[in-house]
Amino acid sequence: MKQFFCILSICLFIQHTAFAQTSPDTICILQLNDVYEIGPLNQGKSGGMARVATLVKQHGSRYQTFVVLAGDFVSPSVIGTTKMDGQRVNGLHMVDIMNKTGVNLVTFGNHEFDIPENDLQQRINESDFAWVSSDVLHKNSNGVVLPFYKTKPDSAIIPTFFRLSSVHKQFTIGIITATIQSNRQPWVVYADHLQSIKKAFKLASKQSDIVVGLTHLSLAEDETLLRKLKGLRLVMGGHEHQQNYVTAGRRAIAKADANAKTVYRHLVFRSGKKGRIKIISELINVDTTVLPDPVVADAVKEWENKAYAAFRAIGLEPDAVVYHTKEQLDGTEASVRYKQTNLGNLIAQSMLAASPQADAAVFNSGSIRIDDMIEGVVTQLDIIRTLPFGGKLCEVDVSGDLLLQLLNTGIVLKGQGGYLQLSTNLSLSGTAWLLNGTAIDSSKTYKIVSPEFLFSGAEKGLEFLKEGKPGVKLLKRFDGVGDVRTDIRLAVVKYLAGLEGK
Repeated sequence: MKQFFCILSICLFIQHTAFAQTSPDTICILQLNDVYEIGPLNQGKSGGMARVATLVKQHGSRYQTFVVLAGDFVSPSVIGTTKMDGQRVNGLHMVDIMNKTGVNLVTFGNHEFDIPENDLQQRINESDFAWVSSDVLHKNSNGVVLPFYKTKPDSAIIPTFFRLSSVHKQFTIGIITATIQSNRQPWVVYADHLQSIKKAFKLASKQSDIVVGLTHLSLAEDETLLRKLKGLRLVMGGHEHQQNYVTAGRRAIAKADANAKTVYRHLVFRSGKKGRIKIISELINVDTTVLPDPVVADAVKEWENKAYAAFRAIGLEPDAVVYHTKEQLDGTEASVRYKQTNLGNLIAQSMLAASPQADAAVFNSGSIRIDDMIEGVVTQLDIIRTLPFGGKLCEVDVSGDLLLQLLNTGIVLKGQGGYLQLSTNLSLSGTAWLLNGTAIDSSKTYKIVSPEFLFSGAEKGLEFLKEGKPGVKLLKRFDGVGDVRTDIRLAVVKYLAGLEGK
């Protein structure tokens, strides 16, 4: 009986505390970041915007609820790369589903600038939610630098901070932002992080009781921000795809998992006799325990059906399981553009297996767009997410001189899409490149297999790779029906299926 009483007392205490922690004038902020897929992942077990919509409704029935997304949503996305009615989707599906889910506020991530300028402007105009940016500006065709803007329903400049008032007007929250400077476009201007956000913080502080950040930065940059701005209470961050919660006294940095596998809930309210503003943060799993909202689920299914039809037309079956991996396959941008990864090697080996007469395989890391880890069950959809643009493979006879130039330039392009992922028989020993353990001979001719795009001259820094250029002796493309080299993704699927059977 005594043991039961202790357990019951604890349960009652927890329940009482949960209710006592908030007040009738509580703002509930639901935080998402880095959402590329509208449907659930991991065989339907995790994520899914229809489940998020349910959480929004559940919390909205109890609290004044405000949903934020800390950047990276219009790209990269499987559905976003497909064409519908002759136009590439480029995030239209994301904005549509986010509108239906009830997202209220977003900021720019680096991947927002993957899509063309006009398409991003259309996505901004189509959104029912607000945008805020403290440090990213737009350069128009006349070279004039101004804030980004929204033209529908009314013309409005995207502000440097956003102000949110509690329903009973007991307090206000100022929201400032910062975006990582890793995707430079001629029409995007990144202002200095600290100077811009300090200015926004000063303005927001004058009009708000507390100020929080909605950022798309590395964790190290978020930590710097928290150190420099002593009055910043909370950073709701993105960019990294794994959940994280770092505290500094009463202040914190919170990041949820990518693709809405988790959502951070921040309850903000006045507490105690002095009425100090308190923030309670909790990570919520978005899994099978959360029923999907039927309206959003139907909208997601409609988009998926259109996209899947396009994939099936080229011989890909998104739901088909092709492999089970015991280790995480690293497709994060922070890895594939800086070093050789197991996922990059796997793709290159797939290419080499598809063209066994080739000496080696190389491809530009920028073609890997998943910006995530793949683990456990691997479906064809995962391959599509990894290489959404697909493309033919080609065999190219190149001089040893050109091959060495290509490999050395790939190192110079570290951090960019032109950094190369290689088949495992290519290696660097000191300053010497080896093929199958033997130094590459500048006077010999080598046959390499690569995506056709790599030899189009369109990759920044690799413009010398083009048919007709010195050192490119023969370029053979593959168009035959049933030949997996017609699409790099078919080659990867076949290779993985072979590994699975061993």
